[in-house]
Amino acid sequence: MIPLCSVLCTAGVGASCGGSSSVPRADLIVTNAKVWTVDPAAPRVEAVAVAGDRIVAVGSTAQVSEWRGEGTRVIDAKGRAVLPGFNDAHLHLIEGGMQLDNVDLKDASSREEFARRIGERVKATAKGEWILGGNWDEQAWTPPELPSKEVVDRVTPDTPVFVGRYDLHMALANSAALRLAGVTAKTADPPGGTVVRDKQGNPTGLLKDAAMAFVHKVIPPAGRERRLRALKRALEHMASLGVTSVQDMGPAADDVDLYASFGQKGELTARIRAAPLLTSWVEQSKAATAKTLDLPFLRTGAVKAFADGSLGSTTAYFFEPYTDAPGQYGLLSDEMQPIDGMRSRMVEADKAGQQLCIHAIGDRAISMTLDLFGDAITANGPRDRRFRIEHAQHVAPKDFERFARQGVIASVQPYHAIDDGRWADRRIGTERAKTTYPFRTFLDRGARLAIGTDWPVAPLNPLLGLYAAVTRATLDGKHPDGWVPEQKITVEEAIEGYTIGAAYAEFQERAKGSITVGKLADFVILSGDPITTPPAELRSLSVETTIVGGRVVYMKQ
Repeated sequence: MIPLCSVLCTAGVGASCGGSSSVPRADLIVTNAKVWTVDPAAPRVEAVAVAGDRIVAVGSTAQVSEWRGEGTRVIDAKGRAVLPGFNDAHLHLIEGGMQLDNVDLKDASSREEFARRIGERVKATAKGEWILGGNWDEQAWTPPELPSKEVVDRVTPDTPVFVGRYDLHMALANSAALRLAGVTAKTADPPGGTVVRDKQGNPTGLLKDAAMAFVHKVIPPAGRERRLRALKRALEHMASLGVTSVQDMGPAADDVDLYASFGQKGELTARIRAAPLLTSWVEQSKAATAKTLDLPFLRTGAVKAFADGSLGSTTAYFFEPYTDAPGQYGLLSDEMQPIDGMRSRMVEADKAGQQLCIHAIGDRAISMTLDLFGDAITANGPRDRRFRIEHAQHVAPKDFERFARQGVIASVQPYHAIDDGRWADRRIGTERAKTTYPFRTFLDRGARLAIGTDWPVAPLNPLLGLYAAVTRATLDGKHPDGWVPEQKITVEEAIEGYTIGAAYAEFQERAKGSITVGKLADFVILSGDPITTPPAELRSLSVETTIVGGRVVYMKQ
């Protein structure tokens, strides 16, 4: 263990610098712990010392105790595991916070329960307000049939309803919402979207991908107070789950402004990397630059775009048709139509130094995205870009090598595998499933993983993500040994994906992602040790304490 005076000086802590004989002291020490540092130079230690917002010592309990002073706070971990703080590489922050207050239909087990919950929410909703949220999953129903507007019209005669499927690529509007949006039998499908219709050609209420914009345009925007409440709720939820950093995909300009306001007042309890939509990044970057330049808790520099939809909504774009929907190959997003427009926007953003984070789920959409990345390299020359494909769920075997060769990061969400694995074989067949959620193949072929959740599409809890990556045991209990078990990864690899891998994906591996002297003091104390816990029991672990920048932001009561 080497005292680093330069680290202390950088952190603004009084220490022995410039030849002074004063003894440096830590502000916080966590001792008597099983510290899994994710740093190969010192992978297992017993204690950590923090001064200011930085880690200043790691080592044995005796070594780190030398940093204890009169004002040092000491937390006895009592033999529990300490890990770097979890960095969720892909979520939707404000939407997640709002979903905590919206109607939640994820565990509604039938169409009848789906309708009942919406009806109950109507009773508590002021006249003129919308029922939003949802997260419904028809695959949990018997039979697994998609809902229609008639299911909810009888309990919502005057209240507009627009509730999304859990993948966020399809939503159900009731008749009141369709009237406000002007969607009728004569409404044409937009590029990259579908208005689902009955046999007579009338809208069923289901809208896929770009067609959802018909309704989104008429929903009153959430005011600043509502978004402020959502951010506060999200921050509290993140702290309770050990999430110390997040990478927010597609935030609106108002959201980034809200983050900046919180950051300037020192009220952010998690670090945010905002990646606005490619279609609006120029305007957002101009507005955000001055506010985020010097904020340690808020950064920009990335943009998000869409290549296709989702597997559950049959809008992920494939080379071959869906097994359960012959003749349907999925949908290219409206951003990809025409492809020259997408190429031009990506090349322009890449030239400006923006990191490209492209949502691509079907094998053909992934392949086309890799082609576009190659076009950006050709146009702008070589550099450390760290292109990202968000989700990267269903990969053509021929394309794994391109991930490694182009340095493309697979930004993945393991919970989706144990969720979709209940029904994905019916949708795409067992052959394509062999390279579905291919975490093991990515690592074996030299590609990097960054792990997240896609919250609120999936639960935010990182420990569920570890469980999913390691076991691949589907939620219905039908694959206890793992769905496509050859794609399992080890718990150590999953932790790396959630920490140093996610940090690398945002160009921050030198600042965070491991418990290393000089890095930010972001770490968590868990109820048990994930390394030695049987894989099937990983989801039963919980977070005891969350520390961000040396400050305790959550402690279990």
